[in-house]
Amino acid sequence: DKYMGDCVMAFWGAPIQSADHATQAVQAALDMIVAMSEINQEFIKNGWPQIGIGIGLNTGPMFVGDMGSDLRRSYTVIGDAVNLGSRLEALSRIYGVDIVVGDAVRRLAFGFHWQELDRVVVKGKEEAVAIYTPRQVTAGQTEADLSHELAEWAGFLRAYRHQNWDACDTMLFNLNRMNPDFALYRFYADRVSERRHLPFDPAWDGTTHFQSK
Repeated sequence: DKYMGDCVMAFWGAPIQSADHATQAVQAALDMIVAMSEINQEFIKNGWPQIGIGIGLNTGPMFVGDMGSDLRRSYTVIGDAVNLGSRLEALSRIYGVDIVVGDAVRRLAFGFHWQELDRVVVKGKEEAVAIYTPRQVTAGQTEADLSHELAEWAGFLRAYRHQNWDACDTMLFNLNRMNPDFALYRFYADRVSERRHLPFDPAWDGTTHFQSK
């Protein structure tokens, strides 16, 4: 749709409706990550710094059409669902993943493995939303390996939300052995280390509140 500073915005499902717009968006995001990896291989050969991208995906009702003025207009989208997509993109840097997907996309996109990252309330919102990242089998990994990792992670999130920090430490140890280069596990290790010094809070459900974009 447009370039905005260092950002590219794209949308699916208009002007031609597409029943699988969410699946198309997730696949496009995964293809972008593959392309970026190939570009970075060239950068490494040339001795250049590698570059990275973060992608946020969301879906929902929005205004679609020609917008602007007589001097400048474009066919674009605006709305609350669009703004949330932008907020999700910013979270990719925090959680150490390439792609952050809202729950609405996760429920509509088929054929992918999903790893829940957190439940968050982003700046300007009051309702918590679950966020996910799509996972693919990597080199040296089998489908069974990935399924086992995701099952261990689901157990970790349950323990985390129940403030069972000893169980969290054990499961993070296992997860780091399965996937030692995954920044998400280091991120949560720091969180657990910080929270275990706090008193038990029966009102806390694990939701993260962000006060900045």
